[in-house]
Amino acid sequence: MIRRLRGELVGRGSGAVEVVTGDGVGYEVNVPLGLADRLPSEGGMVELHTVLVVRDDAFELYGFESALDRELFQRLRVPSGVGPRLALAILGALPPERVVRAIRAKDHRTLQTVSGVGRKTAERIAIELADKLDDMSDMSDTDGGAAAAGAPVLAAVKALRGLGYPHAQSENAVHRALESLEGREVDAEELVRHALRHV
Repeated sequence: MIRRLRGELVGRGSGAVEVVTGDGVGYEVNVPLGLADRLPSEGGMVELHTVLVVRDDAFELYGFESALDRELFQRLRVPSGVGPRLALAILGALPPERVVRAIRAKDHRTLQTVSGVGRKTAERIAIELADKLDDMSDMSDTDGGAAAAGAPVLAAVKALRGLGYPHAQSENAVHRALESLEGREVDAEELVRHALRHV
């Protein structure tokens, strides 16, 4: 199992990079959409957390920025109908923390925004993985999450939980409410009103 790859970046495409290790072996590594652009310039050193997928007709290497991203990729491959290519597409289309949030809240609509993920596949992913990502719930949310919004978000999540909604569903509803508010500052009470539209 190749779990990590360190070497010189010698080529890149939209969905793959080529890395030459110190012993002169060049590896083609499939990466999530956008990752190739975030890596150093060609000639620079890179380190990727990797998964080797062995098929009857090929050996394919998949690379990620962090061990958590790699682990999420592995779990996304568990539901039937989700192969490595589709799992990679999901991680290329949505930030990992948003993928985790959507699955835990069984938010099929968010998953269906990924090309190649239909309604049945989204439902299957959510049903099979919703209770298997608790150890990933601390993945930080970089697109408008609780850290950025502060106390009103925490209070809103707590209020929804007090109304009987599960933690993941409450958290997801509040984050979706924040997105719909487009950065407008609101207090916890107003945030709860907006979040109730998304539960």
